Amino acid sequence: MAWKIQTPKPMVAAITATAGGVVFTGDLDGHVLAYDAATGKELWRDATGKAIGGGVISYQAGGAQRIAVAAGMNAGTWNIKAGPARVVVYAVP
Repeated sequence: MAWKIQTPKPMVAAITATAGGVVFTGDLDGHVLAYDAATGKELWRDATGKAIGGGVISYQAGGAQRIAVAAGMNAGTWNIKAGPARVVVYAVP
């Protein structure tokens, strides 16, 4: 194990590593997170407003890398009611 993080709630979202050395995931508080793959240092976060417990993917479109996140899971176990789901897409600079 290279590194780990402690979170107040379980991390159930997908984990996506990129060739650029960045790992993307999401949390149940609705944050999309980017970590340095070598050190585990948090590089970036953004609030989607909806719990993330599903897919996080990386793809290329129009010559730019994109990160797409499925946000809006409902989970009675953790008392999360996010309402309608959506896909949030980010362009990576």
